[in-house]
Amino acid sequence: MFSGVPLALAQIAYHRYQLGVGAMVLSGLVVELLTRNPLSLLLYIAWAGMSGVLAGELVRRHKNFSSSIFAISLQMIAFFSFVLGFFYFRTGGKILDRLRQELYHSFDQVVHLYLQNSPSPIPVVDQNLILKMEPELFLSFLSLIPGVFVATVFLTALILMGMVKGILSRKTAAGFGYGIDRWVLWDPMIFFLILSLALIAVPSHLVRIGGINLFFSLSILYVGQGAGVIVSYAKSRKFGRLFWIIAASFVLLQPLILLLLGIIGVLDVWVDFRKIRPSADDESTEA
Repeated sequence: MFSGVPLALAQIAYHRYQLGVGAMVLSGLVVELLTRNPLSLLLYIAWAGMSGVLAGELVRRHKNFSSSIFAISLQMIAFFSFVLGFFYFRTGGKILDRLRQELYHSFDQVVHLYLQNSPSPIPVVDQNLILKMEPELFLSFLSLIPGVFVATVFLTALILMGMVKGILSRKTAAGFGYGIDRWVLWDPMIFFLILSLALIAVPSHLVRIGGINLFFSLSILYVGQGAGVIVSYAKSRKFGRLFWIIAASFVLLQPLILLLLGIIGVLDVWVDFRKIRPSADDESTEA
């Protein structure tokens, strides 16, 4: 998620020499030499290389934060879809079976590790029941992958753009547009988030799965909006580098903080913590 930041900064500073593209190629070769796995190289190019260079170009061309987030996310999703589709047709669909087997193997290991290292002892009867239900649990896990994937893509784009804009605001006075501290989602999007929660309550398995995936996809955007509120507050108080190091460490060590940021992001729709939305008086004056 963070490895695309240097590529973006290189592309911004040395765009005439396409240094960001060159750095992507060289770092991709390093990944290939270290892993000897073409899939790792493709993952790196999609997740860090192309997204980093694209982020640099979007910032350099003064594109706004929201359009940049969705452009980077679309690039990652399109690239992964193209690669998966290419290998699907080349292998006659066997790649999906292979991926399914690999995922099931990893899922099985996680289940057994949980049963062996559970904080409280699990009776043998319950362990056998969990193992018996493992195939059904795995199918439920597979059905949630689209939402988790889209949420991870959005989170990567938010981190990438947020860090690049933050670094540039400290290093140069050139105007590259607002960063995550001034970023707000389109307010009516909150109704789609509410709709996703309503779909989860519908007594239909397919509808519930769709609601959960939609909730995962949208909620991460409100995590970004909540992070913008915190960043805006920290910048107004002029907190130093130590604060950012501690804050980043807390997020990495305790993912539940993302839930808190999401709640702040949702409340910001009505409370407007940063006071950056136009007031009713301003709207009537413009009218």
